[in-house]
Amino acid sequence: MISYIQYIKLYLFIIISIFLNSFTITSFAHEIKPSIADFYYDDNYLNFEIRLNAELILSNIDASKITNTNSSPLTDIYDKYRLLDKTELENLFIEKWEEIKSNIEIKINNKFSKIDLVRIEIKDITNFEISRDSLIYFKIALNKNSEQFTFKWFKNYGPIILRENNELKIDDDLYTEYLQPGVESDQIFLRENNFRSSFVSISKFFILGIQHIVPKGLDHILFIFGLFLFSSSLNKLVKQITIFTIAHSITLIFVSLSLIKINPHIVEPIIAISIVYVGLENIFKNYIKEYLRYIVILFFGLLHGLGFALVLSDIGYKSSKLFLNLISFNIGIEVAQILLILFLYLLVGIKFAKNRYFRITFQIPSSILIASIGLYWFFQRINLF
Repeated sequence: MISYIQYIKLYLFIIISIFLNSFTITSFAHEIKPSIADFYYDDNYLNFEIRLNAELILSNIDASKITNTNSSPLTDIYDKYRLLDKTELENLFIEKWEEIKSNIEIKINNKFSKIDLVRIEIKDITNFEISRDSLIYFKIALNKNSEQFTFKWFKNYGPIILRENNELKIDDDLYTEYLQPGVESDQIFLRENNFRSSFVSISKFFILGIQHIVPKGLDHILFIFGLFLFSSSLNKLVKQITIFTIAHSITLIFVSLSLIKINPHIVEPIIAISIVYVGLENIFKNYIKEYLRYIVILFFGLLHGLGFALVLSDIGYKSSKLFLNLISFNIGIEVAQILLILFLYLLVGIKFAKNRYFRITFQIPSSILIASIGLYWFFQRINLF
């Protein structure tokens, strides 16, 4: 039977391991973002413009398993490519194009189609701490019998957002999809509207919301963990999570409806500071009025809502189902958060939180660890590291 002290030691070992690993997480230069594929078509060609990370693809990093290039053993190769000027990188990408092209599957009427490269446009790297975008333009020949197509690319290239551009269609009829790594798109029709049922659309955004917390939202997970450490009372936890939920729902909806605009280079450092604050507040909780805790959670909830909105900003979803999809995305986030709280409560809150050594052996050390991670992320996100 494992004793309480042994349990705490084991748990702290796991947390410290996560902490050490997290030192390689969440810098803008190394964060893996979804690629974006905008497509349009006429009677002769299906045209693609894909915004991607050329250095990521050239370095052969598996973007389906990690969210940051620093987590890959190939990160040195990635950094080597980042040091190249845009002409050198363009030439290298062209040299590798035949291999890259073979990893992009576009089927017209369920048959593989030839992809013709039009041009490559690599942006100048103005800040080494920020990943640069590369634009790849290619086309596929169509004929009078072309009715629909599907898109799929190599799993290692990571997730990609498909967006249809067509001024002749209303927003409801435009195809928009967030494709997980290696997943083939639905059939996309060329001569009729791409109607998608509300259920299918809502379910996809629900799953996206869950994934934004687990496994991709380590900063949000730590914030929730910090809320839990303040009090293991289920009643107080429910109050905190409810306030946090209401707050981030407000800003998530406002941003997604374009009522306010956000700058990720401002939001992300502040989210890191919120983690620092929650950790420190847990340490000095005896000197803090409880009602102030709820005000702080409300404020930071609004900020985290801006962070949640960042994941939707590139999708550019503007149909009449937008509000339903926002609700679905938000519900996915809440389900993930509630499951995390329940997990922590069942693992720690029911029994160990009542132990007289709980604060000294678990609550304070964990809060120091959370605050330390948040502080490191803050410095990293303002490019001091």
